[in-house]
Amino acid sequence: MSSPARRRWPLILASAFLAVSLIPPPAAAQTNCTDHTFSGGRVYAACNALGELGASVHWTHHAANGTADIAFRVPAGTAGWAAWAINPSAVGMLGANTVFAYHEPATGAVRVLTAVVGSYAPVVADGNLTFAVHGRGAEYVDGVYDVHATVSLPGNSTRQNIVWQVGTSSADGLPESHQAFGDNIMSSRSWDFSSSESAVVDVPAARDSVYSELLHPKNIHGVLNAVSWGVLLPLGVVLARYMRVFPSLDPAWFYLHVACQCSGYVIGVAGWVVGLTLGSKAKGALRYPGHRNIGTALFVLSTLQASALLIRPKKTVKVRFYWNLYHWSVGYTVVVMGVFNVFNGIGILQPDPNYKHAYIGVVLVLAVVAFVLEVVTLTVRFKKSRR
Repeated sequence: MSSPARRRWPLILASAFLAVSLIPPPAAAQTNCTDHTFSGGRVYAACNALGELGASVHWTHHAANGTADIAFRVPAGTAGWAAWAINPSAVGMLGANTVFAYHEPATGAVRVLTAVVGSYAPVVADGNLTFAVHGRGAEYVDGVYDVHATVSLPGNSTRQNIVWQVGTSSADGLPESHQAFGDNIMSSRSWDFSSSESAVVDVPAARDSVYSELLHPKNIHGVLNAVSWGVLLPLGVVLARYMRVFPSLDPAWFYLHVACQCSGYVIGVAGWVVGLTLGSKAKGALRYPGHRNIGTALFVLSTLQASALLIRPKKTVKVRFYWNLYHWSVGYTVVVMGVFNVFNGIGILQPDPNYKHAYIGVVLVLAVVAFVLEVVTLTVRFKKSRR
């Protein structure tokens, strides 16, 4: 009969699956722009709730002098930053004349600075924009940044390319990076500030070409890793643990186990290689070291696991016990880390919520099946021990 420690493994695994899969999604951000009252008596002639990042834009155009009072409200955490920009030359990040807001770590005060973003890994420092800024400010209330400024519209044109963004801050609080997925690469428009109708919005303009090029390989990376580390490897563990209890399923369980693990390993390595290539394509803009390091650890552990099959001792040899202990411990570790990293990747990629819900469903099904089969196999083992 199996030891109590071995019996607890599936329960621990099922608990890990449930704990990761039941992490609640972030709360929905505010979207109604007309309900807000600005500080300092500021009033804007028009506003529009933007679809990306839960942001809203508020503006008043002064035709007499070619200026505009502009404010963006963007939900973000205190450890991050928010910004909006006008890009006179293109739609997207490069060349964006940006107004940043962030929290100063030492005092907790909200600071504002202006800078022109000239690269995908900019060092942000307060400076002049390519057009005049007549006033700027920012505040943070109830989890939402209010970043506002009065600017001379470039070329005295009411049609401008606008960008808005949120991201993480460095240790000194200065804006550092933002995600290159989901809303973060869709938050740009070609906008007409002459309209006072809040319902008038131009269609989204063409996105930054570098980010567009990244979307396809990121999706491939996500699908490959979800199928391999997140489905095939856990399924292979479930098959091996519970099918082997029934003598009539021997050696079918072994071949199914090997098929799942080998195909999962090959697909997972392909997904890992695709992930490694993404950093160079991003030109140093954004990386996720935690996600990458877990992926590399998974590759190393799974490669060791595959290599160990070549030196698997016979069942009659005493050292087989230690080989089994190694095989089980590394296998369960890879499964738990793999599922965790898939959820981590989903959080980074920010796909349609239906994809996350579908994967949660797969994990829950595997966990429930493992729990039910654990009860069944324990019952079978108990009956055998009584004979």
